[in-house]
Amino acid sequence: MFFNSFAFIGFFAVVLLLIFIARGLGRNVTVRNAILLVASYFFYGYFNIGFTVILAFVTLVNFIAGNCLFKPDVRNRKGIVATATILSLLPLVFYKYALFFCKSFASLLSFELNVEWLDGLLLPVGISFFTFQALSYTIDIYRGKITDKANALDFFLFVAFFPTILSGPIEKARNLLPQIRRYFLPNLEEASQGLCIFIWGLFKKMVIADRLAEYVDWAYATSSFQSGTTLALAAIFYSIQIYCDFSGYSDMALGVAKALGFNITKNFRQPYFSRTFKDFWHKWHIALTSWFTEYVYFSLGGSRVKSKLRWVFNISTIFLLSGIWHGAAWNFAIWGALHAIYYLAEHFLGLQKKNRKWNILSSTLSGILVFALVTIAWIFFRIESFEGASLIVGRIFSDFGSGFSMGGSSFAFACTMLMLLILMVYELLVKGGVLCFDVEKYRDKLVYNLLATVPLLLMMGMFGVDSDSFVYFKF
Repeated sequence: MFFNSFAFIGFFAVVLLLIFIARGLGRNVTVRNAILLVASYFFYGYFNIGFTVILAFVTLVNFIAGNCLFKPDVRNRKGIVATATILSLLPLVFYKYALFFCKSFASLLSFELNVEWLDGLLLPVGISFFTFQALSYTIDIYRGKITDKANALDFFLFVAFFPTILSGPIEKARNLLPQIRRYFLPNLEEASQGLCIFIWGLFKKMVIADRLAEYVDWAYATSSFQSGTTLALAAIFYSIQIYCDFSGYSDMALGVAKALGFNITKNFRQPYFSRTFKDFWHKWHIALTSWFTEYVYFSLGGSRVKSKLRWVFNISTIFLLSGIWHGAAWNFAIWGALHAIYYLAEHFLGLQKKNRKWNILSSTLSGILVFALVTIAWIFFRIESFEGASLIVGRIFSDFGSGFSMGGSSFAFACTMLMLLILMVYELLVKGGVLCFDVEKYRDKLVYNLLATVPLLLMMGMFGVDSDSFVYFKF
Protein backbone atom coordinates (compact mmCIF):
# COMPACT_ATOMS: atom_id res chain seq x y z
CA MET A 1 0.00 0.00 0.00
CA PHE A 2 1.87 3.03 -1.29
CA PHE A 3 1.11 6.68 -0.61
CA ASN A 4 0.43 7.20 -4.32
CA SER A 5 -2.33 4.57 -4.46
CA PHE A 6 -6.12 4.60 -4.14
CA ALA A 7 -5.81 1.86 -1.53
CA PHE A 8 -3.91 4.23 0.75
CA ILE A 9 -6.47 7.02 0.26
CA GLY A 10 -9.22 4.63 1.34
CA PHE A 11 -7.14 3.38 4.27
CA PHE A 12 -6.36 6.90 5.46
CA ALA A 13 -10.00 8.00 5.17
CA VAL A 14 -11.04 5.06 7.41
CA VAL A 15 -8.33 5.93 9.97
CA LEU A 16 -9.47 9.55 10.15
CA LEU A 17 -13.10 8.49 10.44
CA LEU A 18 -12.33 6.10 13.32
CA ILE A 19 -10.37 8.78 15.17
CA PHE A 20 -13.22 11.25 14.91
CA ILE A 21 -15.75 8.61 15.96
CA ALA A 22 -13.57 7.83 18.97
CA ARG A 23 -13.63 11.51 19.89
CA GLY A 24 -17.37 11.21 20.45
CA LEU A 25 -16.64 8.55 23.08
CA GLY A 26 -14.46 11.00 25.02
CA ARG A 27 -11.12 12.82 24.63
CA ASN A 28 -9.06 9.74 25.29
CA VAL A 29 -5.48 9.62 24.07
CA THR A 30 -5.30 5.86 24.73
CA VAL A 31 -8.16 5.13 22.34
CA ARG A 32 -6.69 7.38 19.64
CA ASN A 33 -3.25 5.79 19.98
CA ALA A 34 -4.73 2.28 19.95
CA ILE A 35 -6.49 3.08 16.66
CA LEU A 36 -3.26 4.48 15.19
CA LEU A 37 -1.22 1.48 16.38
CA VAL A 38 -3.61 -1.06 14.85
CA ALA A 39 -3.71 1.01 11.65
CA SER A 40 0.11 1.21 11.57
CA TYR A 41 0.56 -2.56 11.95
CA PHE A 42 -2.13 -3.19 9.35
CA PHE A 43 -0.42 -0.72 6.99
CA TYR A 44 2.99 -2.37 7.47
CA GLY A 45 1.63 -5.91 7.39
CA TYR A 46 -0.11 -5.12 4.10
CA PHE A 47 3.28 -5.60 2.41
CA ASN A 48 4.09 -8.86 4.20
CA ILE A 49 2.54 -10.03 7.44
CA GLY A 50 5.82 -11.66 8.44
CA PHE A 51 7.54 -8.26 8.52
CA THR A 52 5.45 -7.28 11.56
CA VAL A 53 7.25 -9.93 13.63
CA ILE A 54 10.59 -8.21 13.00
CA LEU A 55 9.05 -4.81 13.72
CA ALA A 56 7.60 -6.08 17.01
CA PHE A 57 10.92 -7.71 17.97
CA VAL A 58 12.99 -4.55 17.46
CA THR A 59 10.36 -2.50 19.30
CA LEU A 60 10.18 -4.93 22.23
CA VAL A 61 13.98 -5.05 22.60
CA ASN A 62 14.23 -1.27 22.96
CA PHE A 63 11.14 -1.01 25.17
CA ILE A 64 12.60 -3.54 27.62
CA ALA A 65 16.02 -1.85 27.46
CA GLY A 66 14.44 1.52 28.17
CA ASN A 67 12.56 0.14 31.18
CA CYS A 68 15.77 -1.39 32.52
CA LEU A 69 17.63 1.92 32.18
CA PHE A 70 14.93 3.71 34.16
CA LYS A 71 15.41 1.44 37.19
CA PRO A 72 17.20 3.40 39.94
CA ASP A 73 19.45 0.53 41.00
CA VAL A 74 20.40 -0.62 37.50
CA ARG A 75 23.97 -1.67 36.92
CA ASN A 76 26.02 -1.84 33.75
CA ARG A 77 23.99 0.72 31.80
CA LYS A 78 26.48 0.53 28.92
CA GLY A 79 25.92 -3.21 28.72
CA ILE A 80 22.15 -2.73 28.42
CA VAL A 81 22.57 -0.21 25.59
CA ALA A 82 25.13 -2.41 23.84
CA THR A 83 22.86 -5.47 24.10
CA ALA A 84 19.85 -3.55 22.80
CA THR A 85 21.90 -2.14 19.92
CA ILE A 86 23.24 -5.56 18.90
CA LEU A 87 19.85 -7.27 19.13
CA SER A 88 18.15 -4.44 17.21
CA LEU A 89 20.74 -4.48 14.45
CA LEU A 90 20.76 -8.28 14.06
CA PRO A 91 17.71 -8.45 11.75
CA LEU A 92 19.00 -5.48 9.75
CA VAL A 93 22.46 -7.01 9.32
CA PHE A 94 21.05 -10.44 8.49
CA TYR A 95 18.53 -9.35 5.87
CA LYS A 96 20.57 -6.54 4.35
CA TYR A 97 24.20 -7.59 4.62
CA ALA A 98 24.49 -11.37 5.23
CA LEU A 99 24.54 -12.30 1.54
CA PHE A 100 27.17 -9.68 0.74
CA PHE A 101 29.41 -10.70 3.64
CA CYS A 102 29.15 -14.40 2.79
CA LYS A 103 29.97 -13.87 -0.88
CA SER A 104 32.85 -11.50 -0.08
CA PHE A 105 34.27 -13.90 2.52
CA ALA A 106 34.03 -16.87 0.15
CA SER A 107 35.64 -14.87 -2.66
CA LEU A 108 38.47 -13.72 -0.39
CA LEU A 109 39.29 -17.28 0.69
CA SER A 110 38.63 -18.72 -2.79
CA PHE A 111 36.08 -21.37 -1.91
CA GLU A 112 32.49 -22.00 -2.93
CA LEU A 113 29.69 -21.26 -0.51
CA ASN A 114 26.06 -22.12 -1.16
CA VAL A 115 24.11 -19.02 -0.13
CA GLU A 116 21.36 -19.10 -2.73
CA TRP A 117 18.75 -19.33 0.03
CA LEU A 118 19.91 -15.93 1.30
CA ASP A 119 19.39 -14.44 -2.15
CA GLY A 120 15.71 -15.37 -1.97
CA LEU A 121 15.03 -13.54 1.30
CA LEU A 122 12.76 -10.50 1.10
CA LEU A 123 14.21 -7.38 2.72
CA PRO A 124 11.62 -6.08 5.21
CA VAL A 125 10.41 -2.71 3.97
CA GLY A 126 11.72 0.20 6.02
CA ILE A 127 13.85 -1.95 8.35
CA SER A 128 16.71 0.59 8.36
CA PHE A 129 14.32 3.38 9.27
CA PHE A 130 12.35 1.82 12.12
CA THR A 131 15.47 0.19 13.60
CA PHE A 132 17.26 3.53 13.90
CA GLN A 133 14.09 5.16 15.20
CA ALA A 134 13.70 2.57 17.96
CA LEU A 135 17.37 2.82 18.96
CA SER A 136 17.09 6.59 19.43
CA TYR A 137 14.86 5.94 22.45
CA THR A 138 17.32 3.64 24.23
CA ILE A 139 20.35 5.81 23.50
CA ASP A 140 18.62 9.03 24.55
CA ILE A 141 17.56 7.49 27.87
CA TYR A 142 21.15 6.42 28.47
CA ARG A 143 22.38 9.96 27.69
CA GLY A 144 19.76 11.57 29.91
CA LYS A 145 17.89 13.29 27.09
CA ILE A 146 14.67 11.40 27.85
CA THR A 147 13.51 11.46 31.46
CA ASP A 148 9.96 10.15 31.10
CA LYS A 149 9.37 6.43 30.54
CA ALA A 150 7.02 5.62 27.67
CA ASN A 151 4.23 3.12 28.16
CA ALA A 152 4.00 0.14 25.82
CA LEU A 153 1.19 1.53 23.65
CA ASP A 154 2.89 4.88 23.06
CA PHE A 155 6.29 3.35 22.32
CA PHE A 156 4.99 0.68 19.95
CA LEU A 157 3.11 3.43 18.08
CA PHE A 158 6.22 5.62 17.98
CA VAL A 159 8.24 2.91 16.22
CA ALA A 160 5.44 1.75 13.90
CA PHE A 161 3.85 5.15 13.12
CA PHE A 162 2.62 4.53 9.57
CA PRO A 163 3.53 7.90 7.97
CA THR A 164 7.22 7.31 8.78
CA ILE A 165 7.76 3.55 8.90
CA LEU A 166 8.47 2.85 5.22
CA SER A 167 11.08 5.47 4.36
CA GLY A 168 11.26 7.84 7.29
CA PRO A 169 11.97 10.50 8.17
CA ILE A 170 13.73 8.84 11.10
CA GLU A 171 12.14 10.48 14.12
CA LYS A 172 13.90 10.88 17.43
CA ALA A 173 11.88 9.71 20.42
CA ARG A 174 12.16 13.07 22.15
CA ASN A 175 10.41 14.73 19.20
CA LEU A 176 7.56 12.34 18.40
CA LEU A 177 6.82 10.63 21.73
CA PRO A 178 5.64 13.83 23.48
CA GLN A 179 3.19 14.39 20.63
CA ILE A 180 1.94 10.80 20.91
CA ARG A 181 1.36 11.24 24.65
CA ARG A 182 -0.68 14.40 24.14
CA TYR A 183 -4.33 14.28 23.06
CA PHE A 184 -5.29 16.46 20.14
CA LEU A 185 -7.22 16.27 16.91
CA PRO A 186 -6.27 18.09 13.71
CA ASN A 187 -8.28 21.18 12.90
CA LEU A 188 -9.40 22.12 9.40
CA GLU A 189 -6.39 24.37 8.86
CA GLU A 190 -3.93 21.62 9.76
CA ALA A 191 -5.75 19.10 7.58
CA SER A 192 -5.71 21.57 4.66
CA GLN A 193 -2.02 22.25 5.08
CA GLY A 194 -1.32 18.53 5.30
CA LEU A 195 -3.22 18.03 2.05
CA CYS A 196 -1.18 20.76 0.32
CA ILE A 197 2.11 19.22 1.44
CA PHE A 198 0.91 15.75 0.38
CA ILE A 199 -0.10 16.97 -3.11
CA TRP A 200 3.25 18.72 -3.56
CA GLY A 201 5.06 15.48 -2.71
CA LEU A 202 2.75 13.47 -4.96
CA PHE A 203 3.47 15.84 -7.86
CA LYS A 204 7.23 15.49 -7.41
CA LYS A 205 6.90 11.70 -7.35
CA MET A 206 4.33 11.04 -10.10
CA VAL A 207 5.02 13.83 -12.56
CA ILE A 208 8.75 14.45 -12.16
CA ALA A 209 10.52 11.43 -10.66
CA ASP A 210 8.59 8.72 -12.52
CA ARG A 211 8.85 10.51 -15.88
CA LEU A 212 12.60 11.03 -15.48
CA ALA A 213 13.03 7.40 -14.40
CA GLU A 214 11.90 6.21 -17.84
CA TYR A 215 14.64 8.21 -19.58
CA VAL A 216 17.31 7.31 -17.01
CA ASP A 217 16.53 3.58 -17.12
CA TRP A 218 16.64 3.59 -20.93
CA ALA A 219 19.89 5.59 -21.18
CA TYR A 220 21.77 3.59 -18.56
CA ALA A 221 20.53 0.23 -19.91
CA THR A 222 21.99 1.14 -23.32
CA SER A 223 24.94 3.20 -22.07
CA SER A 224 27.42 1.46 -24.42
CA PHE A 225 25.56 2.88 -27.40
CA GLN A 226 24.81 6.37 -26.09
CA SER A 227 26.72 9.60 -26.62
CA GLY A 228 28.40 11.43 -23.76
CA THR A 229 25.78 14.19 -23.96
CA THR A 230 22.92 11.70 -23.61
CA LEU A 231 24.59 10.08 -20.61
CA ALA A 232 25.27 13.49 -19.05
CA LEU A 233 21.60 14.36 -19.46
CA ALA A 234 20.62 11.00 -17.92
CA ALA A 235 22.94 11.69 -14.98
CA ILE A 236 21.37 15.11 -14.40
CA PHE A 237 17.92 13.58 -14.71
CA TYR A 238 18.80 10.93 -12.14
CA SER A 239 19.95 13.61 -9.67
CA ILE A 240 16.57 15.27 -10.02
CA GLN A 241 14.72 11.94 -10.06
CA ILE A 242 16.12 10.67 -6.77
CA TYR A 243 15.55 14.05 -5.14
CA CYS A 244 11.93 14.25 -6.31
CA ASP A 245 11.30 10.57 -5.50
CA PHE A 246 12.63 10.67 -1.94
CA SER A 247 11.69 14.24 -1.03
CA GLY A 248 8.30 13.56 -2.63
CA TYR A 249 7.78 10.59 -0.31
CA SER A 250 9.04 12.62 2.67
CA ASP A 251 6.62 15.45 1.87
CA MET A 252 3.76 12.97 1.57
CA ALA A 253 4.70 11.53 4.97
CA LEU A 254 4.88 15.06 6.36
CA GLY A 255 1.45 15.85 4.94
CA VAL A 256 -0.18 12.66 6.23
CA ALA A 257 1.25 13.22 9.72
CA LYS A 258 0.13 16.86 9.67
CA ALA A 259 -3.39 15.85 8.65
CA LEU A 260 -3.40 13.66 11.78
CA GLY A 261 -2.11 16.59 13.89
CA PHE A 262 1.55 15.47 14.19
CA ASN A 263 4.61 17.50 13.21
CA ILE A 264 7.49 15.38 11.92
CA THR A 265 10.91 16.30 10.58
CA LYS A 266 11.27 18.18 7.31
CA ASN A 267 13.68 15.83 5.56
CA PHE A 268 14.76 17.99 2.60
CA ARG A 269 15.33 21.73 2.31
CA GLN A 270 16.14 22.27 -1.37
CA PRO A 271 19.64 20.72 -1.26
CA TYR A 272 20.44 21.47 -4.90
CA PHE A 273 20.52 25.19 -4.10
CA SER A 274 23.52 24.56 -1.84
CA ARG A 275 26.76 26.47 -2.32
CA THR A 276 28.91 24.01 -0.36
CA PHE A 277 28.88 20.30 0.40
CA LYS A 278 28.54 21.12 4.09
CA ASP A 279 25.39 23.04 3.27
CA PHE A 280 24.20 20.20 1.02
CA TRP A 281 24.38 17.71 3.87
CA HIS A 282 22.44 20.08 6.13
CA LYS A 283 19.62 19.95 3.58
CA TRP A 284 19.71 16.40 2.17
CA HIS A 285 18.13 13.48 4.08
CA ILE A 286 18.23 15.63 7.20
CA ALA A 287 16.88 12.95 9.54
CA LEU A 288 19.55 10.38 8.64
CA THR A 289 22.35 12.96 8.70
CA SER A 290 21.16 14.12 12.12
CA TRP A 291 20.98 10.51 13.39
CA PHE A 292 24.52 9.63 12.30
CA THR A 293 25.84 12.97 13.59
CA GLU A 294 24.31 12.61 17.04
CA TYR A 295 24.65 8.89 17.66
CA VAL A 296 27.85 8.02 15.78
CA TYR A 297 29.88 11.16 15.00
CA PHE A 298 29.57 12.61 18.51
CA SER A 299 30.28 9.17 20.02
CA LEU A 300 33.55 9.10 18.06
CA GLY A 301 34.50 12.47 19.50
CA GLY A 302 33.07 14.67 16.74
CA SER A 303 35.12 17.78 16.08
CA ARG A 304 36.31 17.97 19.70
CA VAL A 305 39.16 15.55 19.06
CA LYS A 306 42.63 17.11 19.29
CA SER A 307 44.12 15.27 16.33
CA LYS A 308 43.22 16.51 12.85
CA LEU A 309 43.81 13.01 11.54
CA ARG A 310 41.27 11.63 14.02
CA TRP A 311 38.73 14.24 12.87
CA VAL A 312 39.30 13.17 9.25
CA PHE A 313 38.70 9.59 10.35
CA ASN A 314 35.46 10.57 12.10
CA ILE A 315 34.13 12.44 9.06
CA SER A 316 35.15 9.64 6.68
CA THR A 317 33.49 7.04 8.90
CA ILE A 318 30.18 8.93 8.88
CA PHE A 319 30.13 9.23 5.10
CA LEU A 320 31.11 5.60 4.56
CA LEU A 321 28.41 4.47 6.99
CA SER A 322 25.91 6.69 5.18
CA GLY A 323 26.82 4.92 1.97
CA ILE A 324 26.75 1.40 3.38
CA TRP A 325 23.44 2.17 5.15
CA HIS A 326 21.83 2.21 1.70
CA GLY A 327 22.85 -1.37 1.03
CA ALA A 328 25.56 -4.03 0.99
CA ALA A 329 27.25 -3.13 -2.28
CA TRP A 330 30.53 -1.52 -3.21
CA ASN A 331 28.83 1.17 -5.28
CA PHE A 332 27.21 2.60 -2.13
CA ALA A 333 30.57 2.59 -0.34
CA ILE A 334 32.13 4.42 -3.31
CA TRP A 335 29.31 6.97 -3.22
CA GLY A 336 29.98 7.58 0.48
CA ALA A 337 33.74 7.81 -0.10
CA LEU A 338 33.28 10.37 -2.86
CA HIS A 339 31.20 12.60 -0.58
CA ALA A 340 33.83 12.24 2.15
CA ILE A 341 36.49 13.41 -0.34
CA TYR A 342 34.29 16.32 -1.45
CA TYR A 343 33.59 17.40 2.13
CA LEU A 344 37.19 17.12 3.35
CA ALA A 345 38.64 18.85 0.28
CA GLU A 346 36.19 21.71 0.72
CA HIS A 347 37.12 22.00 4.41
CA PHE A 348 40.87 22.11 3.85
CA LEU A 349 40.46 24.61 1.02
CA GLY A 350 38.73 26.92 3.48
CA LEU A 351 35.44 26.99 1.58
CA GLN A 352 33.34 26.19 4.65
CA LYS A 353 34.26 29.25 6.70
CA LYS A 354 31.22 30.93 8.25
CA ASN A 355 32.50 34.45 7.53
CA ARG A 356 33.10 33.76 3.85
CA LYS A 357 31.53 36.42 1.63
CA TRP A 358 29.48 35.37 -1.38
CA ASN A 359 28.44 37.38 -4.41
CA ILE A 360 26.06 36.34 -7.17
CA LEU A 361 28.83 35.01 -9.42
CA SER A 362 30.67 33.00 -6.73
CA SER A 363 27.38 31.62 -5.38
CA THR A 364 26.25 30.53 -8.84
CA LEU A 365 29.57 28.94 -9.83
CA SER A 366 29.93 27.18 -6.49
CA GLY A 367 26.35 25.90 -6.68
CA ILE A 368 26.92 24.54 -10.18
CA LEU A 369 30.12 22.80 -9.08
CA VAL A 370 28.44 21.22 -6.06
CA PHE A 371 25.55 19.96 -8.21
CA ALA A 372 27.96 18.60 -10.87
CA LEU A 373 30.06 16.67 -8.35
CA VAL A 374 26.98 15.38 -6.52
CA THR A 375 25.65 14.21 -9.90
CA ILE A 376 28.88 12.31 -10.63
CA ALA A 377 28.59 10.61 -7.24
CA TRP A 378 24.98 9.65 -8.05
CA ILE A 379 26.23 7.74 -11.11
CA PHE A 380 28.19 5.39 -8.83
CA PHE A 381 25.15 5.19 -6.54
CA ARG A 382 22.85 4.21 -9.40
CA ILE A 383 25.14 1.83 -11.34
CA GLU A 384 26.01 -1.31 -9.37
CA SER A 385 29.35 -2.11 -11.04
CA PHE A 386 32.36 0.18 -10.75
CA GLU A 387 33.30 -0.60 -14.34
CA GLY A 388 29.86 0.38 -15.61
CA ALA A 389 29.84 3.65 -13.67
CA SER A 390 33.40 4.47 -14.76
CA LEU A 391 32.44 3.82 -18.37
CA ILE A 392 29.58 6.31 -18.14
CA VAL A 393 31.71 8.97 -16.43
CA GLY A 394 34.47 8.47 -18.98
CA ARG A 395 32.02 8.72 -21.87
CA ILE A 396 30.55 11.93 -20.44
CA PHE A 397 33.93 13.67 -20.23
CA SER A 398 35.31 12.33 -23.50
CA ASP A 399 32.22 12.73 -25.68
CA PHE A 400 30.33 15.64 -24.15
CA GLY A 401 29.04 18.11 -26.70
CA SER A 402 27.94 15.60 -29.29
CA GLY A 403 24.27 15.11 -30.19
CA PHE A 404 21.89 13.58 -27.70
CA SER A 405 18.90 11.28 -27.96
CA MET A 406 15.47 12.14 -26.56
CA GLY A 407 14.80 8.49 -25.79
CA GLY A 408 11.37 8.54 -27.36
CA SER A 409 9.00 10.99 -29.02
CA SER A 410 9.89 14.65 -29.16
CA PHE A 411 6.50 15.46 -27.60
CA ALA A 412 7.17 13.27 -24.54
CA PHE A 413 10.62 14.81 -24.12
CA ALA A 414 9.16 18.33 -24.43
CA CYS A 415 6.56 17.48 -21.76
CA THR A 416 9.33 16.29 -19.46
CA MET A 417 11.30 19.51 -19.92
CA LEU A 418 8.14 21.55 -19.30
CA MET A 419 7.50 19.69 -16.04
CA LEU A 420 11.09 20.36 -14.96
CA LEU A 421 10.60 24.05 -15.66
CA ILE A 422 7.43 24.06 -13.54
CA LEU A 423 9.29 22.23 -10.76
CA MET A 424 12.01 24.89 -10.83
CA VAL A 425 9.44 27.69 -10.64
CA TYR A 426 7.75 26.09 -7.63
CA GLU A 427 11.08 25.44 -5.92
CA LEU A 428 12.03 29.10 -6.38
CA LEU A 429 8.66 30.18 -4.99
CA VAL A 430 9.26 28.00 -1.94
CA LYS A 431 12.80 29.32 -1.57
CA GLY A 432 11.50 32.89 -1.82
CA GLY A 433 8.86 32.25 0.84
CA VAL A 434 5.89 32.78 -1.46
CA LEU A 435 4.83 29.15 -0.93
CA CYS A 436 5.48 27.14 2.21
CA PHE A 437 5.11 23.38 1.86
CA ASP A 438 6.18 22.93 5.46
CA VAL A 439 4.64 22.41 8.88
CA GLU A 440 6.48 25.17 10.70
CA LYS A 441 5.47 28.47 9.08
CA TYR A 442 2.39 27.75 7.06
CA ARG A 443 -0.43 29.75 8.60
CA ASP A 444 -0.02 32.92 6.54
CA LYS A 445 0.72 30.88 3.38
CA LEU A 446 -2.24 28.49 3.44
CA VAL A 447 -4.28 30.36 0.82
CA TYR A 448 -1.29 30.56 -1.54
CA ASN A 449 -0.58 26.87 -1.00
CA LEU A 450 -4.17 25.87 -1.72
CA LEU A 451 -4.18 27.91 -4.94
CA ALA A 452 -0.79 26.50 -5.95
CA THR A 453 -1.94 22.88 -5.59
CA VAL A 454 -4.73 23.29 -8.18
CA PRO A 455 -2.37 23.32 -11.21
CA LEU A 456 -0.34 20.52 -9.58
CA LEU A 457 -3.45 18.34 -9.46
CA LEU A 458 -4.23 19.13 -13.10
CA MET A 459 -0.71 18.23 -14.20
CA MET A 460 -0.82 14.97 -12.24
CA GLY A 461 -3.95 14.03 -14.14
CA MET A 462 -2.43 14.98 -17.50
CA PHE A 463 1.23 13.98 -17.16
CA GLY A 464 1.44 11.68 -14.14
CA VAL A 465 3.11 8.29 -14.51
CA ASP A 466 1.93 5.29 -12.51
CA SER A 467 4.51 3.69 -10.26
CA ASP A 468 4.21 1.09 -7.52
CA SER A 469 7.39 1.87 -5.60
CA PHE A 470 9.80 4.49 -4.32
CA VAL A 471 13.59 4.44 -4.71
CA TYR A 472 14.25 4.45 -0.96
CA PHE A 473 11.87 1.59 -0.13
CA LYS A 474 14.73 -0.83 -0.80
CA PHE A 475 16.95 0.85 1.78
